[in-house]
Parts: sequence; structure tokens; C-alpha cells
Amino acid sequence: MNLPYLKQECELTLKEGLEFHYSMNPTFRENTRKAPVFYNHDLAHVLFGLNTTIEHEAIVDFRCMFSTNWGIKKYTVDYFKDPESIKIIKSIIKEAGYIKSIFGGFKSTFKIIKVLFDSKKMSKKWKINPDERLLNARLSDLRNEYNITVIN
Repeated sequence: MNLPYLKQECELTLKEGLEFHYSMNPTFRENTRKAPVFYNHDLAHVLFGLNTTIEHEAIVDFRCMFSTNWGIKKYTVDYFKDPESIKIIKSIIKEAGYIKSIFGGFKSTFKIIKVLFDSKKMSKKWKINPDERLLNARLSDLRNEYNITVIN
């Protein structure tokens, strides 16, 4: 998977990175139509430089909870109050395999710890539902502005 937004100094804008993300798998865009909560999750993949492997899915969840203003409680509630979101998550886990999903999460443990430390070093938390200025900013500039280190 050659994803340019996995590089710390990516010159794509956040919006271009998101379009690239959606071009890799049209299901991602469809999921945002079914469950809008996936929009900010997908932005986190791009902003924080994470792909969609099981290992990176665990990391992006922690990024959403600790590196954004979403927080643990709201993130969890937003995902689990929406029946469509729950269906999508179950489908993804079933497709990947239950055992593989569990072990993939465990494989991410050290990187998740890095995320927790990196979240503390950020100059400010990322606000979900960003405005056009942020969507049109280059990823390298946003990462510098927020002091984000790509941990992939």
C-alpha cells in the first residue's frame, strides 16, 4: 500500500489525503454515508499517517481518543449509539477474523504507548469536524502546527 500520507513530511492537503484514502477503498466513503462518525475517523487516518491494517486501526482509535478533542467518552458513545456504526464495525472484524483482530490490537501495544506520549507533546488537540482552512492545509504544515509525529 503506497499511501503518501504515511510520510511525516507529506505535501498533500488534508482534503487531498482524504480523497486518496477514499480512492483506495470506496467502502470507506460509503461507510461515512451510513455512519457519519467514520468521517472524523478517516480524517485521523490521514492526519496521523495511519493505514487501515488491523494494527493501525487500533492506533487510530487511540489517536481519536487522546490526540483530538473527541475524547474517550464521546468517541465511544458516538460509535456505539449508532446501530449502523456497530454493524460496520462487526462486519470489519468478521471480515478480518476475530482472532486476527484481537492479536492485531495486541501487536499495536507499543505504538499505542508512543501515541499516548505523543498526544501529550502536541501543541494542541485536533478538533473534530475541521473547517475548510484546515482541510486545505498541507499535512506537513498541520503536523508541524500541532506537533504531530507520525507513528506507523
